[in-house]
This record gives sequence, C-alpha cells and structure tokens, in this order.
Amino acid sequence: MSDVKAETRVARVVLIVDPGYTREPLEVVVNRGASHGLKLGDRYLIFGTGPHINDPETGEDLGTLELVRGRGEVVHVQEKMATIRSTERRRTRPAKRIIREQSWATNLLSRAGAPSGVIEEEIAPETEVPFESVQLGDFAKPI
Repeated sequence: MSDVKAETRVARVVLIVDPGYTREPLEVVVNRGASHGLKLGDRYLIFGTGPHINDPETGEDLGTLELVRGRGEVVHVQEKMATIRSTERRRTRPAKRIIREQSWATNLLSRAGAPSGVIEEEIAPETEVPFESVQLGDFAKPI
C-alpha cells in the first residue's frame, strides 16, 4: 500500500463526545465518513503521537511512537464524518458461577436429545472502557 493511500485511510478526531457521567469519553467523531468508504462496524485504533525515536544502537530512524487511546467500532456514519465507540471492556468483579436445576419443561426438552439435570452459567460483569486521554487531532486508523 502506498503512503498516499495509507494517509487517506487515517482519520482525525474532530469531536470528543462528552457523555457527562465519566471523565473520559466512550465516543469520538472523525473526519471520514461514507464518502471515504467507512461502514457501520468498521474497527479502528484511536491513537495520538508521542516522540520521534531513533534506535540508540544503530541510530536508525524508528519513526514516531503511537500512543494508543483505545480501540473502537463505527456506530454511526454520515457522508463526511463518523462516530466511533470504544469496544474495550473490563471486568468489574470476578466471574460468578450459577448452578441451577432444570425445570420440568426444560427436562421435557432434554428427552429430545439435550442434556438433562443441572445448568451451569458463568456471569462476568463487564463495563465499557472509555478512550484514554483522547484529544482533538488524534488519529484513527483501520484495524
């Protein structure tokens, strides 16, 4: 892929959506939309730029460090802009295992080939993780 093509695929954060209930946002708006080929469900890495780095051993130019703000998915597309929502999750507490007996109605189904007896479920509550320290002008690239 040429540098020009790669550059046109990279979007810029033009709005940080403030939900009002957290310090960090769950959504950002970027300056690329349907006319640039973005579709619902497209996944993006949101990042800022850090220092330019050279290899201390060889002196080779390694480029600019990407400071990852998070990963997200396009949830709304307009002609020239799109909204990206964080897809990262964090467990809020350890998983809880629930074991229960099947009801008589479920047992009727089990006679038709499904297992009978006990049902085990594992519930792991998760919460959405907002983008971290995202700023206007940060970048979004497809992943």
